This record gives sequence, C-alpha cells and structure tokens, in this order.
Amino acid sequence: MKKQPVGNPFRIHGVVEGDYFTDRDDEIKRLVQALTEPGSKLLVYSPRRMGKTSAVMNAVDKVNKNGGHAFLADLSTASTAIDMGNRILAAATRIIGKKWKNFVTDVVSRLNVTVSLTPDPTTGIPLPSIDINLRGEEIGKQRQTLSGILDAINGTAKERKITVGIALDEFQEIHKFGGETAEWDLRASIQQHGNIGYVLFGSREHLIQHMMSSKGALYKMVDKMPFGPINSSHMAKWVDTRMADAGIKVQGVGDCIVHLAGARTRDIVQVARRCYDRTTSRGRATVEDVEYAFEDIIAEEHDLLFECWRSLTAHQQNILRAVAAGGKGLTTRETLARFTLGSSGTVTNTVNSLIKAGHLIRQDAHTLRKVTTPTGYDFDSPFFKGWVIRHTLSDIGLP
Repeated sequence: MKKQPVGNPFRIHGVVEGDYFTDRDDEIKRLVQALTEPGSKLLVYSPRRMGKTSAVMNAVDKVNKNGGHAFLADLSTASTAIDMGNRILAAATRIIGKKWKNFVTDVVSRLNVTVSLTPDPTTGIPLPSIDINLRGEEIGKQRQTLSGILDAINGTAKERKITVGIALDEFQEIHKFGGETAEWDLRASIQQHGNIGYVLFGSREHLIQHMMSSKGALYKMVDKMPFGPINSSHMAKWVDTRMADAGIKVQGVGDCIVHLAGARTRDIVQVARRCYDRTTSRGRATVEDVEYAFEDIIAEEHDLLFECWRSLTAHQQNILRAVAAGGKGLTTRETLARFTLGSSGTVTNTVNSLIKAGHLIRQDAHTLRKVTTPTGYDFDSPFFKGWVIRHTLSDIGLP
C-alpha cells in the first residue's frame, strides 16, 4: 500500500526532492554526466520557475551518493566578487570537506589571500572565509581572488586525481562586477580547469543569451541544455495522483491547474498546493476549487503586485493591459489607439524594457506547449496577468 504524504503533498519552497519531485530523468542524467566528466562545461537555460535548481541539486546528490564529489553554490545574494568566492568555498567545504581529509587546508594553502576559519553552526565543520577587507578592494583584484579559488579547487582535485563537479546557480551575476570584462575573466578561468566539471545556470536570461551569442564570453565554450516545461499531460496526472494519494478525490483538477497556471513547474505546484489546502477538510476537489485557489494566490500577492504595478510607467502599464486583454498584435492600429500606445517604435522599446525587467516573455522565444497569444507576448507570471485583468482592465472600460 502506497504511503500517503504527510501534510501538503506539494512543495514550492527550497530544493524539492523525493516524491515531491517529478520527471526530469533525462535532464538529471545529463547533469550527472557533466558534473563527473573532467573539464566539462554545461550551460542550463530556461525561463524561470521551471525547477532547474531542484534538478541540479538532485543531480549533485546523486553524484555524491555514487562516490563522486560535487556541490552547488548559490551566487544570487553576492554583493561583491569576494562574496561569490566565499559562497563557493563554503559550499565546497560543507560537501567535500566531509569526505576529504585536509580538504580545507589543501585549498586554502593554494590561495594568496588571508583566510579565516569559522565553525559552521549546523555541522561544526570549519568554513573558510576570505579576509573581509578584500570586499572593498578594486573589482579587478576581487575577480582575481575568485578565479584563484576555482584554481585552488582544480589544483587540489588534480593532485588527488579526481574530478570535482561544481554547479554555479545565478552564475551570470558575475556581470555585476565588471560587465563583459568580468564574463571574459570567468571564461579564461574555467576553460583551463581540467579536473572540474561545471554546470552553469541562472534566471537572468537576457544576460545568459548575450553570453552565449557569437560575441559573448561563453560562445562555443559550453555545451547547452535547454530546460523546457514538463509534459502537460504528465504534470496533470502527477497532480491528480498526489491529490489522490493524500486522500483527496479529484474531478479534472490536474488539467485545470495546468491550464490556469501555464508551463512553469513552480506555478503549477503553487496552485495545486493552495487547492489542496482549500479541499483537505472535505476530501474532494473540483475545477471550481482550482479557480478559487488561483484567486486566493492573486489576493495573497495583491500588495506586492500592486507595488510592482505602481513602479511602472504609464506606457508600461498600458502595454501590460494590452497583453492581458489578449487582443490583436501590439502594433496594429486598433491596439495602438485602444490602449494609447503611441508609435510602434515606442511600443517596441517599452516591450523590451518589460522583458528585461522580467514581466513579459516573447512567445517566439518561449512558445510554451505550442500555445501563443495574439499579441506575440505573454506575462512571465500567470498571477500578475490575473491581477492585471482583475484590477486594471476596467480602467479603460474592458470587463
């Protein structure tokens, strides 16, 4: 008899694993290969909220359980290149430091900077940290220190005749510390590491796309793995199965959730999670419950979405109204007049700014499940789109 999930059968916070994780077998297989192959460099790219981090973390765990050496360093919160280096050192020490005797000492001995050791409050393992004063140094020197850390890990791995898998989440944030020069410095560093298998991934797609272009730092240096949406039928069936295993009778719930939430894995699971919370007391879920769950999420996020709306210019707001309304192309005469969009050139510039800010996506770039909108664009978030429909279309007389 299948064991029923304890609590809500859907998770959206942190790394998702076990029964809370579904599909991605092919992607994890390739990630494991990249993390264990000496000198490999794999770039994983996709829209946000597809589950990349969870998939990579599952691959890292698999490598380590099979006797290999791999870790993931999240660089998203780094304010300096030194912060990035500390993130990498700490992540390496937490995972590999448990397996390698004197790992910290070996790596630190290869660095030309002052390093302090502070016990991890959870494990007690001494975590290395670069001299805090270096955070105020010139950016170029900080990048040299970051490269030196990767060099030290590679040198230590080479000496021990092993391969270390390093997954760098939000790796493109190196751009903040010197623009394209920083990107080329990263290339120069990692291309010579024959004892490291790299997996690079992140969410700022416009930067990643530029780095992969013919003039970008990663051009022809990395293998590429698109991380697309999970098959909609699989997701719908998985949602229904998770609900049923948790004691909820379902009626078309999975299909409805996938239809409303779109292709992003996290959005689907978020709606499913809320639908479960609404229906667990009576043990039955219907399509109507899914719609209420979707509305609940929009209501919960109202304050954040309203502040986001207020931060936009009037022209950006009108573009979002036009996309939400789902009318004809944005540069047609009817749409330009109806939504007060001005000239087609102005529309193009504003749309590009909204894409760069992460509010819109191009449907020709991200055709999700072969469904495109009449305007050729769609919202990055189905919840922001729902909010715009419910709270702003009436401003211009639309229901």
